[in-house]
Amino acid sequence: MIASRSGGYQGIGFALPINTAVKIYNQLIKTGKVTRGSIGIQFSADEDRNHELVKGYGGTQGIFVTHVEPGGPAEKGGLKEGDIIISLDGKPVTRGQDLMDHVADASVGETMKITVLRNGKKEDFNVIIGDRAKVFANTFGKQGNESTEPGEGTQAKFGIFIQDLNASLRQNLNYNGPAGVLITQVEAGSFADDIGLLQNDIIVQINRQAVTSAEELKRIQNTMKPGDAVVFKIMRAGRGSQTWTPSFVPGTLPAAGQ
Repeated sequence: MIASRSGGYQGIGFALPINTAVKIYNQLIKTGKVTRGSIGIQFSADEDRNHELVKGYGGTQGIFVTHVEPGGPAEKGGLKEGDIIISLDGKPVTRGQDLMDHVADASVGETMKITVLRNGKKEDFNVIIGDRAKVFANTFGKQGNESTEPGEGTQAKFGIFIQDLNASLRQNLNYNGPAGVLITQVEAGSFADDIGLLQNDIIVQINRQAVTSAEELKRIQNTMKPGDAVVFKIMRAGRGSQTWTPSFVPGTLPAAGQ
């Protein structure tokens, strides 16, 4: 199909694979609506960011799982955030679009074999495809962070000031999540600022290593060198709410002075 203002062929062309058209047609005839499959995960659509996440967790290719929907097919099947999906039904996946196409084309109720890289080892899981509209019925829309004035903290080389997460801070933040350290300030133009860490984020892991104190964060930091891939697992409060959700922030450590 050609969209053209002149009636000629200089417009934008639209094409739809015949297999997709037939599947949609059959669904409309049978049920009156189109149902798309889902396994209930989220991942970064930015290929470079996804690659950094995969590299930071010891992989070379695949799709890094940044979120597993509670109660969704993936969680029921055994997948976890931080897994790297490397194949679906035995077929390798390297891009998010590969995963989306394969899952969306599957029938709801169909069982899919998903191979992941977890802690450097390959593991297989059987996941039953769900209806995307139902799997993510109560998700999305809560992002960002409610900012407060910078607090006291210990400066770390990533370009952040951090503070141990004690009981008082937990109560003030209405935070009941895993142990971590609170970012009290992010230096403008720093590595942390460049990759998107925010004041009031809570760092709970760096490259899969638990961060339970400022001293632990600095210990991990001191083992790293310029050019290393680093992935922060953080907890972040939703804008206008105090609902804390996990997120992964990747980057590559710059050379000194950069």
